[in-house]
Amino acid sequence: MIYKNNNMKNLFYLLLVVVIVVACGQSNEKKAEALIKEELKKSLYKPDTYKPIETKVDSAFAPYDDPNFFKLLEKMNELNSEYERLESKMKSSKSSMLLWSGSYQSAFDKNIYKEAKDKYEEAEASMEKLKVKIAERYKELISKIHAKREFIGYKVSHNYRADNNSGNTLIGNTIFFIDKDFKEVTYSIDDEDYNAVKDIIEQLEEHVKEVELQQKQN
Repeated sequence: MIYKNNNMKNLFYLLLVVVIVVACGQSNEKKAEALIKEELKKSLYKPDTYKPIETKVDSAFAPYDDPNFFKLLEKMNELNSEYERLESKMKSSKSSMLLWSGSYQSAFDKNIYKEAKDKYEEAEASMEKLKVKIAERYKELISKIHAKREFIGYKVSHNYRADNNSGNTLIGNTIFFIDKDFKEVTYSIDDEDYNAVKDIIEQLEEHVKEVELQQKQN
């Protein structure tokens, strides 16, 4: 009789644990959906047409789930675009300098040459400053890649439907990052962009490993 009672107690506690775990999971999803709904109201053309389809809540860990890391990658991308723009400007200016240079320059030729030279030197000076910024951001990326994994909140994969300004119903697939206490959305990124970021992270990790291996060998 005592054996049966103990079994019943164990079963009761087991069921209680299961109920608590399930309830917590549902609660997190509901809390996430409530925050996401408020966040999407700021950007949707017709917020009243919003309907959630699927929500998956997972733990988020720094450094790779840290919003600051994504913003740093965005900044690096901006710097890279600026680098390419300046590089193109320098090449174009250098071509103009070669075209309008020579022993028999007219006054007009000299003026065009000087303009091209000024543009080249201006772009060159900007390029040197930009290289410093890129080096600084790169060091930040490396430090984050080497940082210890740390729980920072939740990563929520959220699929939903909503109408655009033309009245067509579209499907949204977005990753939302939420703080530890489920009080606010700290960052959001399109699912495709998030996958692209993951690819960039893998490439960065491989690059860092190669560089560190070369340094050890040297």
